Amino acid sequence: MKNNKDHNTDDLLPEDLKGDIVPEIDPTKLFDEKEYSTIIIGSEGMSKKDVNNADLITILISARSTREEKDEALIQLKENKAQAFIISAITKTKKPEHKALIVAACWETGLDFSKDYLFFIDLICSSDFLVSFEAFTVIQEMEAEIDEATLKQSLDKLQKVKDPGVSVSDAIHLIEQKLNSH
Repeated sequence: MKNNKDHNTDDLLPEDLKGDIVPEIDPTKLFDEKEYSTIIIGSEGMSKKDVNNADLITILISARSTREEKDEALIQLKENKAQAFIISAITKTKKPEHKALIVAACWETGLDFSKDYLFFIDLICSSDFLVSFEAFTVIQEMEAEIDEATLKQSLDKLQKVKDPGVSVSDAIHLIEQKLNSH
């Protein structure tokens, strides 16, 4: 860091941290869910595009991000055609509230996730309402034609859910409608 004789350190901090001492991060606590929210997306050797996508996903789940920042992140994810990266982030995210926000990004970006139809069917079966609801919204908003075999497989999965919630019931109805239109 540069010599701060001419600058007040508080000038470098975000407004909500001014006047506070920013604690050092204890690496042993990074995976302690009570201490920090940690999402590991990707691995060493990630491409510059993947690093950028990881930053965009972080913006989407951050409570400190503004609506404008989140909207811009969605636009950039769409421009990056980040479907595979988003699916990977969903898979690796453990906290349901973060997972739901990333799943929501799938329909908010307007990207085509039709090849991942069964992945979203599995998410609809989630015990977390928000994850299930957002996954239902993804399949509901899909414009691509889904083949009959995938629809039947989806219907079978959904009908095996022991305690079907609203999203599961709605998905069953939606898939039955699509099957009837084939």
